[in-house]
Amino acid sequence: MSSSRKVSALVRLITLSMICAGTKAQTAPEKPAARNATGKHYSLPANKDTVQWGWFDPTEKPKLIVDSGDTVSIETWSHGMDEVKPGTSMDEIAKLRLANPGGGPHSVTGPIFVNGAEPGDTMEIRIKKIVIKDSGFNFNLPGKQFPTVGLLAPEFPEGHVEYFKLDSKTMTTEFKPGIILHLKPFPGTIAVGPDPNEPKEKAGPPIHDAKGRTSTLRPWKNGSNMDVNEMQAGSTLYFPVFQKGGLIWTGDSHCLQGNGEVNLTALECSYKEIEIEPIVRKDMHIEWPRVETSTDWVFMGFDEDLNEAMKIAVRETVNFLAEQKMVPMSREEAYALTSIVGDCRVSQVVDIRKGVHCMIPKSIFVKK
Repeated sequence: MSSSRKVSALVRLITLSMICAGTKAQTAPEKPAARNATGKHYSLPANKDTVQWGWFDPTEKPKLIVDSGDTVSIETWSHGMDEVKPGTSMDEIAKLRLANPGGGPHSVTGPIFVNGAEPGDTMEIRIKKIVIKDSGFNFNLPGKQFPTVGLLAPEFPEGHVEYFKLDSKTMTTEFKPGIILHLKPFPGTIAVGPDPNEPKEKAGPPIHDAKGRTSTLRPWKNGSNMDVNEMQAGSTLYFPVFQKGGLIWTGDSHCLQGNGEVNLTALECSYKEIEIEPIVRKDMHIEWPRVETSTDWVFMGFDEDLNEAMKIAVRETVNFLAEQKMVPMSREEAYALTSIVGDCRVSQVVDIRKGVHCMIPKSIFVKK
C-alpha cells in the first residue's frame, strides 16, 4: 500500500474511532450525582426483629446503618405482623385491630439509620423498584363495632374482606369475573423519624403511648400513613428530618389504591422488596413532604379538617412555584398558576388526619 493510502486509511480509522467514542459518550447513562463513592447495596428482611406493629420508636436500635447514596432492598409484611393473609376471617381481623390499642394496623420494617442526617436536613428517598408478593386483600371493619373507621362505616355494619391473587408478570389481578385491575404498587406508609413537636391529637386515640412511641395511624410532616398513590417506582420522595440518622421505616404496602381510600383499605399487599436510595440533602430545607415523579411535582397537606389539609397543600404548592428558579414568578403569579393548572386530589379520608396532594405538571415549563 502506498504511503498516501496508508495515511488516508489511518485518517478514516481515527475518524471512525472518534465517532464511536462520541456516540458512547452521548448514550452512556449518567450516574446519580448524589451517589457516594462506595454505592453499597443492602437488604433488610422482614422478621420479628426488624418489623414493628403500628408504632415508630426513635429510641429503637437501628436495624441497618447506611451511607447517603447507598441502596436498600426492604421486605415488608402485611397488617398485624403478617397475620392478615388469605383465609383470615373478618372476626380475626377485628380482633387484630383491637389487639394493638392506639397503634396502627401497619407492620413497618425499620428503622434505617442514614449516616450524616441531622434535624433540619431533608431526606431524599428515591424509589428504585418494587417487587410484589403474590397475594393481596381489601377489608372494611364492621361498622357496628367500629362506627368511625371508614367513610361509610355505619352503612356496612358487618364488615367485609376480599382476598386477591396477584400476578407479578402481568401486574394484574381479577377483582371478580369481568373486572381486571392493573396493579400500581406504592408504599402506603413510608416515614422518617417522628417530629418531636407534632401537635396533640384533635381526634382518635393518643398519638403517643406511655413509652413515647408514635402511632402509625396518622400522616404528618415526617410522612407516615400518607396513602399518596403517586409514590410509585421511579418517584423521588422528600421529607424534613427530625431525628439524627433520619430513621426510615416503610410498610402498609399497597398494590393499588384510588384517591380517598374510602372504605379504609387499599388493595393491601406486601413486597418481596422495595428498593430505595436515601440521600441526605444539606442544601434543601422543607416543612412538609413532597414527591417528584417523571411528570409532576406533588405537594402534600394533612389535617383532621379536610379544608385545612387543602390549604396546607395549596400553600406548599404556591411556595414552591414562587421560589423555583426555572421561570421566576411572584407569589401572586404562583397562586394564579396553581389555580389554573394545579390538580389537587384527596389522598385519603380514613386516617384520622385527612390528606390532600396537589400536582403541578412539569410539562408547563418549556425550554427557551
